[in-house]
Amino acid sequence: MASISVVLPTRNRPAFLREALATVAAQSHLEMELVLVRDGGTPLDDEARGFLATLEFPYILVERDDPPEGLALARDRGIERARGDAIAFLDDDDLWERGHVKQLADALDRDPEASVVYSDARIVEEASGGQRLLAVDFDLALFGRDGFIPPSSFAARRDAFERFGLFDPKMAYSEDWDWLLRVARGGGKIERVRGVSTTIRIHSDGLSALTPDRLTDRKRFLDELSRRHGLGPIEPKTFWEVAGTLCPDGNASRR
Repeated sequence: MASISVVLPTRNRPAFLREALATVAAQSHLEMELVLVRDGGTPLDDEARGFLATLEFPYILVERDDPPEGLALARDRGIERARGDAIAFLDDDDLWERGHVKQLADALDRDPEASVVYSDARIVEEASGGQRLLAVDFDLALFGRDGFIPPSSFAARRDAFERFGLFDPKMAYSEDWDWLLRVARGGGKIERVRGVSTTIRIHSDGLSALTPDRLTDRKRFLDELSRRHGLGPIEPKTFWEVAGTLCPDGNASRR
């Protein structure tokens, strides 16, 4: 049975964090730990610290005061402290179903050749209340056009980070897409695990939201992603838009 370290970066979102922590605490997998990384911002409140103390599995708290180092380096700090056979990621505004970690751990146990496994995801647009399904088998050519694997949906073996490196702190956006492309193009196996066990929330405070002030930076990093991996032009999209493009049949009745 693969042991799983859950790396959860957070900054200044206590309400979202409490909800994310509750879904981590509810996981059914027996061999797991939490690595919570506070990347600057205000200290964790008493409610969050008290919640950590009630967990039935070990946790590690990594805290850094301002200035923040960014999401890529926050995840890397968590990976460096993690002790599990594999590492799953959860952003502080996303949610898991109870069996998510076990489902990914079982998939890693079934296929020793898999470097990364990922679940299907439910994409929720909070402004409209609409939902879409993101459920796509891995295909490298398709993945080079649309990043369809949310970071909160995947787990990677520890040795994948030794083989392919950590997340690149120079990538302020799409650092997860860049890393997964390194894995796939470097010969690592990425495998879909069917079944929705992740909820991705699209909201104005999320890094994935394409607000006007972020669009220019987002496009610049997508251009860098394209240059690094020899891809064609990449248009900025949220996971909501990616789900609408790649899973039209499954989302025909959804808003």
